[in-house]
Amino acid sequence: MATDGQPLELIGDLLGIAVGNLDLSIKTVLQVAVENVVSALSGDKEMVNDYPEPLMVLEGMVTAVHNHVQSGDSVVSSDDLLAWLRPFCSDGSRAVRPRIEVLQILENNFSLRDSDVHLLLLYRTQAVLKDLQVEMDDIENEEKRYRLFLQLLGDSRKWEEFQQLMLLLQAWPPMMKEEVAQCERNPWVVLTSTLIECCRGHGSEVRLDLGQEIMNMVRSLYPSKHKLPAQCIRHMSSLLLDQPGLRLPALKLMTESQDPQLLELVLDQINNTTEVCDSTCDPELLSLLLDAGLLVGCVPSPLYPPLSAHLLSRHREGGWDVEKAASELLQAGYRAQAGSLLLVYRGTHPGLSTFTTALTVIKKWL
Repeated sequence: MATDGQPLELIGDLLGIAVGNLDLSIKTVLQVAVENVVSALSGDKEMVNDYPEPLMVLEGMVTAVHNHVQSGDSVVSSDDLLAWLRPFCSDGSRAVRPRIEVLQILENNFSLRDSDVHLLLLYRTQAVLKDLQVEMDDIENEEKRYRLFLQLLGDSRKWEEFQQLMLLLQAWPPMMKEEVAQCERNPWVVLTSTLIECCRGHGSEVRLDLGQEIMNMVRSLYPSKHKLPAQCIRHMSSLLLDQPGLRLPALKLMTESQDPQLLELVLDQINNTTEVCDSTCDPELLSLLLDAGLLVGCVPSPLYPPLSAHLLSRHREGGWDVEKAASELLQAGYRAQAGSLLLVYRGTHPGLSTFTTALTVIKKWL
């Protein structure tokens, strides 16, 4: 029952009516359950069979303790959970990700004392930097964490080291000071800049799809408290635009930001495009442009034909309204484009889809 996330009071009631001389308490039952889940997280095959989703089980137990504490009881406390989970979280031989997730579950459920918050922060840092001796004094405030980050970044040469820094930044609270958070000094922007320099430098050891990896990094932050502000996306996109072959990921990041100023920059880039090729356009970008409502803004560019074709061929799966798009084209003064879009959408034979026909159908259909 403890691993099902059942209320601790119910567990206590069952122990109270159990037959026999059981030397058990709510606390000991929960401690054994936590130890079993930790064994599953550590890869114990027998326990993995019993708990195929150990983090979900642990979250249920932590929630049960949280509700127990909130109700005013103190049979089991957050201190107890920390004590039981501390050995696993501080074990450098264990995988980093589950240790961080365990700590995150604890932090999400309890209003921890400052000392516990700092302890969790230290554990997170040690979980990521398992080959480096890190003490509380190294990370106790934002300035020191930023300094440590820059030091590690300066020593990074391999992709695995950059990945470690990405994990580290997610393990820490977001940098909040204005002189860092909103500008090119933001650690994610600095990381991107260094990664580009390292990958594009002569004799680089890093071999990867740089644009895709940077997009993956930024997108992984969207559902988290580390989601980057538009100003940082702008700085990162500028870095990408300065590099040959990285224009496409820059356009994608700016477009999916939905920020009005960045969307204007996207249109400026697109309308200055002289040709459409694989390095400047792909189906994902076309979908993002339609999601952002940029069809009308792209009419003067060479991108409009593939964009309108993408709209017509994938409007159902993309959820785009072709007739609404035609209406917006008409309102913007693009009568021929609006008519042509409707002619194809309504299945008019290509031989009848002339410029004159396109202008004529506008009056009838819109």
